[in-house]
Amino acid sequence: MAEKAKKENKSTIIGICIAVVAVIIIIIAAIISANGKQALGDSYFVSDGSKYVLTIESDSNEDETAPVKTHVVYFYSGEEITGAKTYYEFANAETAQAAYDSLKDSVNEINSLSVDGKYVIIVADESEYADITASEVKQQIEFMESLQNLNYEDSGDSTEESDIEIVEVNTEE
Repeated sequence: MAEKAKKENKSTIIGICIAVVAVIIIIIAAIISANGKQALGDSYFVSDGSKYVLTIESDSNEDETAPVKTHVVYFYSGEEITGAKTYYEFANAETAQAAYDSLKDSVNEINSLSVDGKYVIIVADESEYADITASEVKQQIEFMESLQNLNYEDSGDSTEESDIEIVEVNTEE
């Protein structure tokens, strides 16, 4: 009877050890998975040694269903473009999901459409970037950013009609 109790205790200890090892493996896998995928946000949409990013702010604040920003991201290695994605950033996840639902039902050609929080993501087909180099993409993005900066500076200096007050002067006395 004492040997039976020892065997049961030994089986229980082995079972607990296996459970602990399984939990540790799950935790390690979760950490590796979380570190492998960078969360989308302003810090992601910055050009670095692996990607060039062009961010375009929306002109219209009137349409709540329109994206607030568009991020065009080109991934590269050396001079080779290895991928391209366009991230449409919406005000919130609900608006992004509604845009995604609308796009996936109405556009059949987009087979690489996904949603991640407040972003609708379109992955470019390789044929769209196969003939361009990383240097060319960098030059295009720098050019587009300089145009955006010019437009921003111009909009700050311009006087709109609503800012002008017309005063009539009566010269007859």
